[in-house]
Amino acid sequence: MKLIYKSYFVQFVLLIIVFGQVGCNKDFLNQQPLAQLSQATFWNSSSDALLALTGIYQGSDVGDASYTNDDLILGSDTDDSGYKNGAVGLIYSGYFQASDAQVVGAVWTRAYKAIYRANYFLENIDKVQMDATLKAQYIAEARFLRAYEYFYMSVLYGGVPLVTKTLTIAEANSQTRNTLKEVQDYAISECTAAAADLPAARPDGEKGRILKGAALGIAGRLLMIQQKWPEAAAVYKQIIDLNTYIIDPRYKEIFEEAGEGSKEILLSVNCVASLYGNTHNQRNYHPDFYGGYQEDNIYQGLVDAYECTDGLPIGESPLYDPQHPFEHRDPRMYATIFLPGYTVFRGKLFPADPASTKIATLIGATGYGWKKFVTETYAGDNGSSGDDIILMRYAEVLLGYLESTLESGGAITQSLLDATINKVRGRAAVNMPAVTETDPDKLRALVRNEYRVEFATERLIRYMSIRRWGIYQQVINTVFYGMKLTDDPANYTDYKVAKTGPYAGHLISLDKTGTVKQGWDLIPIPQSERDINSALTQNPDY
Repeated sequence: MKLIYKSYFVQFVLLIIVFGQVGCNKDFLNQQPLAQLSQATFWNSSSDALLALTGIYQGSDVGDASYTNDDLILGSDTDDSGYKNGAVGLIYSGYFQASDAQVVGAVWTRAYKAIYRANYFLENIDKVQMDATLKAQYIAEARFLRAYEYFYMSVLYGGVPLVTKTLTIAEANSQTRNTLKEVQDYAISECTAAAADLPAARPDGEKGRILKGAALGIAGRLLMIQQKWPEAAAVYKQIIDLNTYIIDPRYKEIFEEAGEGSKEILLSVNCVASLYGNTHNQRNYHPDFYGGYQEDNIYQGLVDAYECTDGLPIGESPLYDPQHPFEHRDPRMYATIFLPGYTVFRGKLFPADPASTKIATLIGATGYGWKKFVTETYAGDNGSSGDDIILMRYAEVLLGYLESTLESGGAITQSLLDATINKVRGRAAVNMPAVTETDPDKLRALVRNEYRVEFATERLIRYMSIRRWGIYQQVINTVFYGMKLTDDPANYTDYKVAKTGPYAGHLISLDKTGTVKQGWDLIPIPQSERDINSALTQNPDY
């Protein structure tokens, strides 16, 4: 926490002037930064307050569009996908190290920078003479942005130092970790309090700024993690009752620039092509075959999770044909995954031969690729697209409400199913059969699978889910498979494939069996921080 100190003020204000206002107003960005600033002259007007608030956004996980590796590497810390050069022990394959600066250190530093900015803002905002309602809203935004960082860090690191004021260098370098519950309870309380002063909707000119639904949604996530099911259900019901959000009839388009105005999105990072752009959707997730980096590759287990169009899993549906495994499947599979020998993209068939899918040269390649975030008609700078980075959708609210009701022992009725999971499955672009199952155990399995396919490859959701359900070790310490390469595995020698079992003939992409320690469901505390502050304890098994 070496970044938390008073002299950071000048750098902080200069940064927010350079970055500009929320929404990436180009005219504002073209203004020249002031040569000199002081604390005495800065906090004088509502525009000063907005400028300072913008600085919190731009330094936070909610507002930072610059490329970081946490999405990529956390994707490899689930059972859905893996890194293109995946190997046991490699950080990109989900094996975190305390010395790592790309995720372990980077997330910590980014979070505490944002927390410092929020603390500084909240300690000075009362100096500004401005409209009381607007001031209360600014304060609520700052409180949420600080709370979001604590939410995110609690998911990754567990308990972290809970800092709610600006610190001296000596204070910053002697902080101890609060308990996980203390951090989570604080974030829940702050999100709930912030929601009271946040608007339910905003004009287009304020796109990217926090809304009431986002604050309640993060509180709901944390309450589910704590398994406070009635409280989580109540929070999600508040969002539903806002009547602000819908399930968009589209699916894939939501994740492209064309869908950034969707009424399904509760929280997103606002990106502007070639100015404040998304650095990874059109480049890092692009398959090599279509000119991208192919950094993450889908595992067979995720492919198999998609039901057939009759609503039955592939092991039960008469529509499933092992010789034509991609026919008659949930449309979300076609929107999310490049399927070998099946997906046509930019006029070319995604290949099924090992050489073209890079199985021969990229040891983590699986034959499948990420498609959800790649735009077929995109023609701009692949490293700076305008696709917003979605952090939360209304689909999560509805499924969270259903899961929380189910786990709290509430009544499961057809009307509840129709108001939640069936709205998600019933969007026009998906149109999967309605769920009618009301038996709690059977419904639980259906809901968990719905989470997996609806939110496949979307940031933290799978990572949070497998830990919340207590199955992290079960689904991580196993063998991960790629596409099927042969019907005669016993005599096949070109690549390593499973010889027997349900995945006989499938490529063995990565075998993690027995290599992930119990404590690794959390990432380590950065060693660079512990070198400065010996009071910071490390997580187990690191």
